Amino acid sequence: MKSLEGLHIVRERLQQTLQPTSLPDEPADLTSEWLDHPERWDRQKFITSAYRYLSQKNGSVDIADKHLLSMLASQIEIYVASILKLRTDGLVITFNGGVTVGPNPFMAIADKALHRIVQVMKELELSPRARDGYQSVPRSSPELRSLLNGP
Repeated sequence: MKSLEGLHIVRERLQQTLQPTSLPDEPADLTSEWLDHPERWDRQKFITSAYRYLSQKNGSVDIADKHLLSMLASQIEIYVASILKLRTDGLVITFNGGVTVGPNPFMAIADKALHRIVQVMKELELSPRARDGYQSVPRSSPELRSLLNGP
């Protein structure tokens, strides 16, 4: 049975390679806080957290990414201000001294800002779609695991 002893070495090496290696610390989840309560939006807190995350993920943050991060924060500020205005004024408002009713213009502003936010997030690889193919832990197919595990 000497030939089967070699399989244990492969299995041990496979288990070692599948173990996560010191992944970056998870950043604090600030998004749900300010999305649920836009009045709590803090530009500096967001930039600091996102910068820390990008540094951990990429090893460093270059000047282009720093500019994009500032642009992202600016668009989020526009979005937050629009959402707060929509909450106070409502989705439908009156124009022309109450004669005309129509959608609140802040809807269009929020929509455009949200579109730009998603675009910048893709550029910074902060959205799941932008990280297509990215896996934090390498995975092998069941067939490969079965083969490597042996009889």
